[in-house]
Amino acid sequence: MKNTQIFFLFAVILNAVYLVITFIFFFYLESPLMSSSNNDYLTFYNAGLIVIDDLPNLYNSSLYLFPFRYLPISAYFFTPFSLLGLKLGFFVYQIFNYALNFVVIYLIYKIIKIYMKSNKKMNITYKLNKFREVFYEPDNESILHHFGILLIMLPQFMNYFLGQINILVSFFILISLFYFLKGSIKYDLLGGLFLGLGISFKPSLILLLPFIILLSYNKETKKFEMPFKRTVSRLIGSIILILLSGLFFLVLPEMLTGFIEVNLTGEYTYDVGGGLEINPSFSLTRIVLIFFEVLAIDINYFLVFIIIVLLFWLPLFIIFIFSNTSEIKLINGYFTGITVMLLVYFDSWPHYIVVLAPFLIFFILLEKDFEMYKLFKYIYYLFAFIILAFWILFYLTYEIFPFNLGGLILLMLLYYSLIVYYVKSN
Repeated sequence: MKNTQIFFLFAVILNAVYLVITFIFFFYLESPLMSSSNNDYLTFYNAGLIVIDDLPNLYNSSLYLFPFRYLPISAYFFTPFSLLGLKLGFFVYQIFNYALNFVVIYLIYKIIKIYMKSNKKMNITYKLNKFREVFYEPDNESILHHFGILLIMLPQFMNYFLGQINILVSFFILISLFYFLKGSIKYDLLGGLFLGLGISFKPSLILLLPFIILLSYNKETKKFEMPFKRTVSRLIGSIILILLSGLFFLVLPEMLTGFIEVNLTGEYTYDVGGGLEINPSFSLTRIVLIFFEVLAIDINYFLVFIIIVLLFWLPLFIIFIFSNTSEIKLINGYFTGITVMLLVYFDSWPHYIVVLAPFLIFFILLEKDFEMYKLFKYIYYLFAFIILAFWILFYLTYEIFPFNLGGLILLMLLYYSLIVYYVKSN
């Protein structure tokens, strides 16, 4: 246990070192990798100002270094940071992210604790009466170890370095799961609201919504069952937030046009010279589109996206419905929805793994009896430490082979593993 405690302390310090490196590049260097004039945070900084000064142009891509892809209400979150000015706002925002990482760890602990209370027969022996027990009880050593991996993983560094929002998104979806697991209409509504906030910051998470529906198949009665009130409460919470953004689009239709252009047309690839437009995303959809681009085949990007969504989202959702009903089903529903999102949406980047990682941790800690348990563990470590190497390799070889297959292979392996899990659990 002592070695794990030292490892966790090292992870806390290294996570802070990631932040210090980020500040050095932002405040003192003019590097092509990242600087105060070249980072993703500029998008959020500009959006925070545009949403209060020039709302109709929120999705005008000419006003951004990188386009603003998120629902309108999310822009107001960045306004306080934007009003502090670029440099002070960036500093405060990153300190906020650092602190939020520990809130995420606490939420992971709370969700495991809730699951353990409702599943007395499971074959795990964690002692989680109080949060501090995670740090000194030998039975909790694996939990502390994975907390350390979460802090130390390279996608964490990328999230800081680029000024991204994935720690925030992870917080929203975890707190929504926490309230759903509490099991009442009141908490279902609250969980839905938090999930709606998560979707506001990452609209592609809308693919997760069907997995929170309390729909299951009763093998004894051979009928589908769905607690109507609780399901509606969950969906209403999320839909309220989505409809709130929809009001912006209703009043200012040009905003809707801009939102669709940056989210559903698959544009905004990168011209790297020689007439070659590429994109280092490791999503299947993006790699298929690059393949068509290389072959000079003109095709509707949105049509390709819809086809791939149906091919990969629908089978997993059907299997999920027929899986056993329990709290782990909901947790794995989140896991499945996020995996499919990364696989099918146009742009999936290494820093998105920060959102996926807590659910890999849940699976590793709560599904130790599953025969392919170790495979999920290996995938977790590869995502934590190798995914960035695949991204770098892409930049070194794109002129010869413009496909980021390394990350895609990991996602496909995870997708396959989830199918096997659901089939065997049924």
